[in-house]
Amino acid sequence: MEFTQYTCPVCNKRFENGDDVVVCPECGAPHHRECFENNGHCFYEEKHAPGFSFENADKADGEGSADAETPDLVICPKCKASNEKTSFYCGTCGYPLNSEDRTNQQYNQSENNRRYAQNSPFGFGSAGNPTFDPLVGLDSEEEIAENVKVGEAAKFIGKSTPYYLMVFNRIKKFGSGKFNFSAFLFSGAYFIYRKMYVPGIIMMLVMIGTNLGTTAITMANHNWMSELGYREMFNGIYNGGFNSDQMTAIFLSAGLNMLRYAIMILSGLFANKLYYKHCTKKINQIKSTSMESELNKNLEAKGGVNLPMAISFFAAYFVIYQLSGLYLMFQ
Repeated sequence: MEFTQYTCPVCNKRFENGDDVVVCPECGAPHHRECFENNGHCFYEEKHAPGFSFENADKADGEGSADAETPDLVICPKCKASNEKTSFYCGTCGYPLNSEDRTNQQYNQSENNRRYAQNSPFGFGSAGNPTFDPLVGLDSEEEIAENVKVGEAAKFIGKSTPYYLMVFNRIKKFGSGKFNFSAFLFSGAYFIYRKMYVPGIIMMLVMIGTNLGTTAITMANHNWMSELGYREMFNGIYNGGFNSDQMTAIFLSAGLNMLRYAIMILSGLFANKLYYKHCTKKINQIKSTSMESELNKNLEAKGGVNLPMAISFFAAYFVIYQLSGLYLMFQ
């Protein structure tokens, strides 16, 4: 059977000959297989009832898509609420109003991921919010930072949008963020991942330097430091059991370790605030140099994450640390 007279309700693209199409057994609605799998269920699932047909739904709802616009409004294809034409997402249910966004995996997770989002400790999908709302109940036209709207921030953030929007809203209202465990564990690599290259590279260099320093000190004093436990070290410091060179080596090694751990803790404490300021600055720069028709594309292109670069720096850090240890060991 050919479906070329119909449009996929998820991506709003008309079916073509040869498309891989699946049909809902309840209402007969055709979907692209990929769209159906990304959505996790039939587009009209909430309307399924005896006698319901997707063709009747289309007639009742007019165009039935985000592209069915009045001069100033766009209709959400999911909840049928009216939204401003410039909105990125529905202000009522958070559904993407741009047809391209509906095929993006970030907004079309499986039903299992939807349940996970509902029970997430981050709070999105909790009571009073839609099961999966990328805007965590915020209005896309609301300002979440100076001259930055929620919808614009969502486009720029890309990965983990619900978490960061919730954190940004908390920073805006109360001036305090949340502890970022990713930044704590991976420090410089996290900042590079989020395209904050300057602080990220500086942190990576400091982490490499402190590791190399402690390794060099340990290997240079291997004959006595290798057998030195914490109790023996404290007893020796307290009782004056070390000479001046040994005391210097102990305190310098301890200082480098403390510096590394301090960077990790500070990263966890302030990463979200730094990212908030980074997003605000970059989004305003993009808005000042972009035409309105290109704004969404530029926000996505210049925002998001850089996973390959983050992995490369973290791998380089690990390799340098291991090789330097081997080199010093055989000297």
